Amino acid sequence: MSARLRQRLRRPSPSLLVAMVALLVSLGGTATAAGVLITSNDIKDGTIRLTDLSATTKQSLHSYSKSADTAVGLNDVASLSAIHASSSPRPRDLYPLGENGEFPESVLPLDSTSKAPNVAARVYSANDQPTHIQIAFGPVQRLTFDHVSFDTDHLFDPAHPTQLRAPVAGIYLITTNVSWAVDWARNGHNRAVYVYRNEVQAIAVDQRPPAEETRQVVTTVYRLDAGDTIGVGIAQDAGDLTANAVGDYAPALSMVWLAPG
Repeated sequence: MSARLRQRLRRPSPSLLVAMVALLVSLGGTATAAGVLITSNDIKDGTIRLTDLSATTKQSLHSYSKSADTAVGLNDVASLSAIHASSSPRPRDLYPLGENGEFPESVLPLDSTSKAPNVAARVYSANDQPTHIQIAFGPVQRLTFDHVSFDTDHLFDPAHPTQLRAPVAGIYLITTNVSWAVDWARNGHNRAVYVYRNEVQAIAVDQRPPAEETRQVVTTVYRLDAGDTIGVGIAQDAGDLTANAVGDYAPALSMVWLAPG
């Protein structure tokens, strides 16, 4: 039994008093009810038994009891809902907060004033790029690019045709694709495509045995600092072999800023 229901039972409502008067009318007649003022203090525990009540009075008390229980139950549900609402986390509370309750720089709040950097570029080569056999532990040939599909923030500089440069720090999606010349004999054992950060650090690679038509795509997600560069290396052990220009499909390199990091 809830505290609210116990309180209502201790302090009878006007409706309950009316029901009690009806009880006295049914037991003692109209004259008794009219001549005596009955209060809740006059009714003692155990002085009225269920068998003393008429059918009409029982029905009246039963209807009142159902209404009271329903009202208390609804009030309890409303109270629980209010407590749950007040304790439920707001959308802002779901983010880790920094000093003074502000969002840290590594979290981008999703509100009407937020605007992610528009950083994306894609470049490709319109010319075939011949390659020679890769010497073990020797330098890896870099792809060069001479056409721009799109470039929103000057990631590509024609003076440095082998790379894209990150204008801001963050998490980037990086993709490159290479289409090797048809080699029906499947000469050699390996075709390799590397993604390099700052010319020296390989951060992703796809290496596979040759097919008659070898197509390779390398995709990675990587954190870059502002000013970092991304380039593509290609290697093979078949001898002289060409990385074919196939429209703007290959060879190609793209970078897209995803998030702060």
